[in-house]
Amino acid sequence: MNQENSETYQSQEQGEGILAKDPSELILSYFTCPQDAASAFLGALMLTDYRARPVHFSFVSPIRPTRLQRILFGSTLEEHVKIDVVGKKLLKDIPSVPDLLFVDTQELLALRQIADIPTAFLSRSADDKADPARLTTLAYDTGSNTEDEEIVGRILASLETFVDLIEPFNRMREALKEAIKSADA
Repeated sequence: MNQENSETYQSQEQGEGILAKDPSELILSYFTCPQDAASAFLGALMLTDYRARPVHFSFVSPIRPTRLQRILFGSTLEEHVKIDVVGKKLLKDIPSVPDLLFVDTQELLALRQIADIPTAFLSRSADDKADPARLTTLAYDTGSNTEDEEIVGRILASLETFVDLIEPFNRMREALKEAIKSADA
């Protein structure tokens, strides 16, 4: 079995394990990495239970790349900081492995490269009319990680009827502002 087939098999096995769980046992994770007005990168990760109630929150202090770093990294700087610096740091320090990782921008789907966790960009569906053939009224994108599509779709369908799965991003941004403000005081 070559490495690509082995990874696909492991992903399928992992997905089957997640889908076999009772929804109340799921651990969800949310990751955001905005920039502030001074172009510093802020990052936060929150683990929640299936009701989107927080069980863990962590953040990084603002990261301000130097002029030299901006020149050397060029157009790759933003992805490097968000994925390789902030994402790695926050994912390394989590107390338990989540079943799903939600991100608030499509560029953060690259976290899937460093995390062995099904990853999806969540947004509100642009279509106002609910399509009964769809499993979810949320729009989600797994990028090139097509093996995550079924897992994400089925989990969203099982949870979205009783919890707003996008709302935790708002709480995270507010908590991040508060944490940074408290650290500066």
